[in-house]
Amino acid sequence: MINQAFKIPFLLPLLLVINTPFAWAGHLPVWEVRAGLAGMSLPHYRGSNSDSMLVLPFPAIVYRGERLKIGDGRIQGFLYTSKTVTLDFSLAASLPASADDNGARRGMARLDPTFEIGPSLISRLWQSENKKTHLSLELPLRAAFSINENDLSLGDHGWTFAPFINVKHHYNHSRWELSLGPIYATRRYHGYFYNVSTEDSLSTRPAYDADKGYSGNRITLVIHKRFNKLSLIGLLRYDMLSNAIFMDSPLIERSDNLSAGLVIMWQIAKSTRSTDHTD
Repeated sequence: MINQAFKIPFLLPLLLVINTPFAWAGHLPVWEVRAGLAGMSLPHYRGSNSDSMLVLPFPAIVYRGERLKIGDGRIQGFLYTSKTVTLDFSLAASLPASADDNGARRGMARLDPTFEIGPSLISRLWQSENKKTHLSLELPLRAAFSINENDLSLGDHGWTFAPFINVKHHYNHSRWELSLGPIYATRRYHGYFYNVSTEDSLSTRPAYDADKGYSGNRITLVIHKRFNKLSLIGLLRYDMLSNAIFMDSPLIERSDNLSAGLVIMWQIAKSTRSTDHTD
């Protein structure tokens, strides 16, 4: 369970990820302000047997400008967009993990929360005749950083590359998205989660130095539902680590992980001006 004294600023990258604009076709406000509540169950790291439970209230801002759009884990419009290709920024984050709550890491330093940011190339491969179903290929390349909660210093942990195929379908005021793809990362990124130094080594936890390369596969299902001012998001994420480069680490306790989350948001303010917003 996450320490309740954990400071809100370290969760801002997470809030950016779950701050979703609900991109239904039609006339929608240019901006919205929402109050939300997120409940999540996440592994301390991929391959861990220990989970973090989080219940957190948060504010959410959605912006649908002509050139700039914020939400869905992206900042879109700064770089390039066309009818078939978009180049924008993508975001990701992870929660902190205390060694006291993780048997495999007992006696080791805590894992600070991380956030990732970088460019993402999105190629729209296909859409149905009624424009309700979309197929795309997304290629996010992100730099990873940790945040020390004591002095707000940043740690540089290399890069991740997580290409995936995304299928999106919307109908009425509902939408679901299914994505599947592999993950690759640098030695520094893997080392942050899976290295064991000589000082931390034990007879049951030998020293280990992770390499760069393949990090497993990930399947994500997201379901959105909107009821007037109320919006719901359900999330299921399944990580498969078989054949990942770090599977020999003594910190790996399992070869798969299931994460789940539920987000509830209520619209508390919106612009008087609307925009013809489509997916």
